[in-house]
Amino acid sequence: MNKKLKLASLFLFVFSVLKPSYSQTNENPLSLEVNAGYREYLGDLGSSLFFQNEPIYQGVGVNVGYYLNPLIDAVFNFTAGDVGYRATVEPWPEPYKFKGFTANTMDATIGARIKLPALDDAKLAPYIHAAFGGYYTHSRPLQNPVSITDMGANLQGGVGLTWRITPTWGLRWSFTANYTMNDRWDGSNGQNQGGPLIHGLYRTNDLYSHHAVGVTYSFGQGNGPKRLKDKDGDGVPDKYDICKETPEKYWDFVDSVGCPVDTDKDGVLDGDDKCRLVPGLAIYDGCPDTDGDSIQDSQDECPNEAGLAQFKGCPDRDNDNVADKNDLCPDVPGLPIYKGCPDTDEDGIPDNKDKCPTKAGSAEGEGCPDSDSDGIFDHLDRCPDKPGLAELKGCPEIKKEVKDKIALAAKGINFETGKDVIKESSFTNLDKLADILNEYPEAKVDIQGHTDNVGDHDENVVLSEKRAASVQAYLGSHGIASERMTSHGFGPDKPIADNGSASGRAKNRRVDFVLTY
Repeated sequence: MNKKLKLASLFLFVFSVLKPSYSQTNENPLSLEVNAGYREYLGDLGSSLFFQNEPIYQGVGVNVGYYLNPLIDAVFNFTAGDVGYRATVEPWPEPYKFKGFTANTMDATIGARIKLPALDDAKLAPYIHAAFGGYYTHSRPLQNPVSITDMGANLQGGVGLTWRITPTWGLRWSFTANYTMNDRWDGSNGQNQGGPLIHGLYRTNDLYSHHAVGVTYSFGQGNGPKRLKDKDGDGVPDKYDICKETPEKYWDFVDSVGCPVDTDKDGVLDGDDKCRLVPGLAIYDGCPDTDGDSIQDSQDECPNEAGLAQFKGCPDRDNDNVADKNDLCPDVPGLPIYKGCPDTDEDGIPDNKDKCPTKAGSAEGEGCPDSDSDGIFDHLDRCPDKPGLAELKGCPEIKKEVKDKIALAAKGINFETGKDVIKESSFTNLDKLADILNEYPEAKVDIQGHTDNVGDHDENVVLSEKRAASVQAYLGSHGIASERMTSHGFGPDKPIADNGSASGRAKNRRVDFVLTY
């Protein structure tokens, strides 16, 4: 870079940093940027864009922006610095094997900065840049002792990102590309300096770019949307603000005319309301107490049920000092060690787990005793007060003589021919059966009706069912509980004698009694 260019760049830098700001106001939408970085080349000789090839040359720049509207700033941009390129062409001999150039360049353009959508207070603000202007180059080709001085028009485009450190100061990264309306200042015409323009490798005009990082200072809002005067700082300009002295704690909670809002309409302004979307009470900073137990919902573990402070807002219906949400027996007073359940028989097993809650038992018996000491705990023992057998569910074995009595009595049960009506002569035997069943109150009886094979099969089955049911009804009327009895009809399907003889058919027309536990 020549001395004049360096002095000019230094002057611009000092001017931009030291220029007094008292001539600007908050209404002045002007921004100033000073930057420095690297310049790169793209043309007929090749490309060093994006640091493809060395050497890398330096440059500086100045950018002035003026706010037009929330999306566009008018921009004046000036950059200056060196541009160059070096390459070896094999197998050409020296001095022709080397190609390249070095040029002092500067450009000035006027255009627009289009700010991509971002929040007013966003720290990072991206943009794109487009401009038109002119450029100056003084180029020294590597293979040509004659230097080239050229001026012309250029198009400029780029992208950038502004980091707002404060409302006025910021840092900016930018990339701009200058497309010149010329294809000879890089010396690609060789010795034919006066000849026509040559479009070589890239078939386009020469271009150089400027990578830069700079410092920005905004006299107003040149970095982004222009801000109007806002006395109380709530984000609503004074010209629209009817509450111009809103306290700071309400700044984030104002409406379109700058006044504090109460979103949930509970009488507590949002700046004071800890539950802004739910109506609440002033004594709880705007938070609700849904169940009205004087414990606000945020601290109430049972917000929909009125409760006690000692249980963090949860109730204790049975008053056993165990909150209902932890009480396994919430409607019966119990003990904390059993999670609110009682132990009525005091056997160390709470009632909710005790199969015999009114009789003290053991853990092995799930809270039940073995009252008859037959090795079967009462809750599994159908005859808990009589020693019995495990296969009979704790009940005693029905003696053979009893079974014989039942069988003998059953033989004396007769019906009207073809009907389910019990003959009166059978009542004595049925009464005997009722007495036997009462001797074994734990036992159950299945009454089974049978017929011979005379007549229609299905009709016989129906008849046998009705006869068994008639016997069940008689016994029920004589004190035998209905839950102890069942009845079934099998028709001729289970004969005990040959239906080929009258005596055999008589034996098959019968009612059997099967006792079980």
